[in-house]
Amino acid sequence: MNDPESNFLLLVLVALAIFLMPALVAFLRRHPNRWVIFLLNVFLGATGIVWFGCLIWAFKAIHIAAAPNRSNGGESGLNLTANDVVRIRFDEGARLPPSLAPPLRADDVLVRLERLKKLHDDGVIDAEQFGRMRDAALSHSS
Repeated sequence: MNDPESNFLLLVLVALAIFLMPALVAFLRRHPNRWVIFLLNVFLGATGIVWFGCLIWAFKAIHIAAAPNRSNGGESGLNLTANDVVRIRFDEGARLPPSLAPPLRADDVLVRLERLKKLHDDGVIDAEQFGRMRDAALSHSS
């Protein structure tokens, strides 16, 4: 196994592993920006300075969130593409009690109805949603 072809193949594999080292490190460490590091490494890594920057970035300490349900990205400033997910729940039935909700002025109701009509015309909401939201806006105005 000392022929020139196998030596060349081994040399190419070693060179490829060294060239892709920043991306490999980032993926092995599950870095939040591993895909950004990979793309920079592949497309700009031959410049040398980008390769070295990617290697440092891949080895940089990853922010570990203290709370168990939080993601490990976003807060350190180094994690450009990974932000902590904030889960929200949209509840259509939740409204302020009439005593707390200020009555809308006529021009506010008109603006709200125009926006609803545009959403309906653009196909963002269907006729049933439009009807419910229109009725809610009209009942909230009185």
